[in-house]
Amino acid sequence: MAAQAATLTCLAGLAVSHSNLPGAYITLSRHVPNEVSVQLDSPSKVEAWREVLNVSTDKVVVDVIGGQPSLEFDATVYGVAFHVYAVYDSAAVEAVAA
Repeated sequence: MAAQAATLTCLAGLAVSHSNLPGAYITLSRHVPNEVSVQLDSPSKVEAWREVLNVSTDKVVVDVIGGQPSLEFDATVYGVAFHVYAVYDSAAVEAVAA
């Protein structure tokens, strides 16, 4: 766990300083202790994380994962490599926007 301490501290700091940040499915590994994957369930939640991590909008990409649209970005913040993404149903997003 010692190798993951900086990443865990970073995540705890985000949770405390940005308590309104949407919850996520978060994974990290002892094999790459400074990398974290943040899975969300909607593009708006990806946007919330992007804003908090102060990532430029040009780093956000639209892609496809498993045949469904995804919105994602990679950024190194506070010495931690973040991969933040959401796979979503485009019909549900269009309904919310309407």
